[in-house]
Amino acid sequence: CASFLITCLHVYGSDELTVYIVHVKGSEDVTFSAAEQWSDWYCSLLNSASEDLRIVYSYRNVITGFCARLRQREVEAMSKLDWFLHAYPSPVYRPLTTHTPEFLGLSQPSHSVWNATNMGEGIIIGILDTGITPGHPSFDDDGMPPPPAKWNGRCDLNASACNNKLIGARSFVNYDKVTRRSTATPVDDEGHGTHTASTAAGAFVTNASAYGNARAITASGMAPRAHIAVYKVCNEDTCHGYDILAAMDAAVDDGVDVISLSLGGPSADFHSNPVAQGGFKAINKGVFVSCSAGNTGPNRGTVTNDAPWLLTVGASTTDRSFLSTVKLGDGQELDGESLSQPRDFESKMLPLVYPGHATGNENSSFCLSGSLDGVDVHGKIVVCDDGGNGKAEKDDVVKSAGGSGMIIVNSPDFAYSTLVEPHLLRTSNVPYADGLKIKAYINTTSAPTATIIFKGTVMHTPHSPAMASFSSRGPSQITPGILKPDITGPGVNILAAWTSAFEVFSGTSMSCPHLSGVAALIKKAHPDWSPAAIKSAIMTTAYATDNSRGPILDETPPGRLVRGRSWSRGPAEGHGPRTRLRPHAPRLHSLPLRPLRQQPCPSYSWRTSELLLREEHQRSRAELSFHIGQAAGDPFDAGQLHADSDQRQGAKVDVPGDG
Repeated sequence: CASFLITCLHVYGSDELTVYIVHVKGSEDVTFSAAEQWSDWYCSLLNSASEDLRIVYSYRNVITGFCARLRQREVEAMSKLDWFLHAYPSPVYRPLTTHTPEFLGLSQPSHSVWNATNMGEGIIIGILDTGITPGHPSFDDDGMPPPPAKWNGRCDLNASACNNKLIGARSFVNYDKVTRRSTATPVDDEGHGTHTASTAAGAFVTNASAYGNARAITASGMAPRAHIAVYKVCNEDTCHGYDILAAMDAAVDDGVDVISLSLGGPSADFHSNPVAQGGFKAINKGVFVSCSAGNTGPNRGTVTNDAPWLLTVGASTTDRSFLSTVKLGDGQELDGESLSQPRDFESKMLPLVYPGHATGNENSSFCLSGSLDGVDVHGKIVVCDDGGNGKAEKDDVVKSAGGSGMIIVNSPDFAYSTLVEPHLLRTSNVPYADGLKIKAYINTTSAPTATIIFKGTVMHTPHSPAMASFSSRGPSQITPGILKPDITGPGVNILAAWTSAFEVFSGTSMSCPHLSGVAALIKKAHPDWSPAAIKSAIMTTAYATDNSRGPILDETPPGRLVRGRSWSRGPAEGHGPRTRLRPHAPRLHSLPLRPLRQQPCPSYSWRTSELLLREEHQRSRAELSFHIGQAAGDPFDAGQLHADSDQRQGAKVDVPGDG
């Protein structure tokens, strides 16, 4: 491909090489069966005459095009050629960092979704992430059948590492264009990919726990008998768009049924967004694509992976808590959480101090390194504001200064979302509102005292699920008319496999594979359904109420406007200033295991009376006819629905289609 590039260099001069994704006009006369033939064709378009090839990947399934290391001026010259469509610099994505099958109603004895779908047997879920930990018990293949005949992938691990559960493992990190192989192994060095893979389709593991907490009789993924194919696209916390696109291209070729993508990147026009572009073609080829919504909430317009054809998944809580209750000297008891639950911590009252108040120094309020010098915290419980540094560093700072315990107070934005971590000290992470009560007590008491009471893992927490404050919110920055995320799933304090044993983590990275597994179950129950039909079924059969039969609550600060007209604000009984959600943040509770026709829509205040699916020209479309309120028999009018959205409690219709 070098002769064209050398010409451009001669004309325009030199500048920095950047990886560009280049879209090429397809030709009806060009049909190749091997990837090498596509690469040769792309090179021929550039009049290749040298070994100095800068093409990194050749794509053939999810886009027609390639990615190459180019200079901006070379791209400008290329844009004048008749085969050129579009080019853009490859963006960088980041990873968006059990009991949940029961919480989602998958294993109810009376109407077990697992029984009806044989736990997703025969469905292949492709995980694009940081890799996999082979040999982990979550990927044991005991009782698993071989992969279906359509499987066309490969395993780049040791021969014994893959099995009938983990059927494929490839890496696209540090890809060598000559050998067409990655120089890295698919082994997960971070843990993120192992966590997401086991959440989607991990096998049954008895006595799974993290630090002695969240101990389950048996933990599993959402589709325990589905097959897993792993595509490593991230090196540490960097995931290049061109690697992601290549992995999607390979996954479609390999024969996966579902692609799960727990990664997020900058908002970009859909034509310059590799996930949107790759997802569109993958869906047209019958592959369901589930993506994380992002962890930059609660501000509006922060959602990522917002193309309408993708399933965009927000994060919410489960009904499990790791309680560590702060008891103040005046008798107040305020519930917080901690993953460390020591059993030898005496519940005697200790002196309580807030360094930020004692010094007037903002650094001291965050317990930053060196900020407690000169502050008497020895033998005391220290109050630290969240932010400024990591919770682990706060641990070190307080312990080094002689503190005996720590209370971490959420920031105003995080409000009620408490994300657990293991701690060196006896610790409780409390909501922002409770932190204000603790500080008020300190400020009005001459000798404030407190203790922390560790209550372990507590189930059936009321008012669950609740929307996590960090979960990114819509609308889409690119197309504000698109209401995103589509749905929420468990994403707070989720127990799943890690590089060593099990870990608890939070994020939309954790909620996405929950819905990927659910999509696999629906695909098993209805193999003829298109990805758009599965997406619609998930959204229109989800609940908008919590386990207390009230509206789903939002853990954002009071008064913050979220989700435009689809959500509303207002106090919720028993939870002070938490905000109340209208029905477009449903939790998945029931699955459409019967035909969609005449199914109720518990997500909304009205019912679907007819949903007719049909295939036209091998592309998924849907025709919907709704009887709304008293207007039985009237055709569905999207404009009228939008006009009446306030009266209809923010109802939103997703029409399955090809985007």
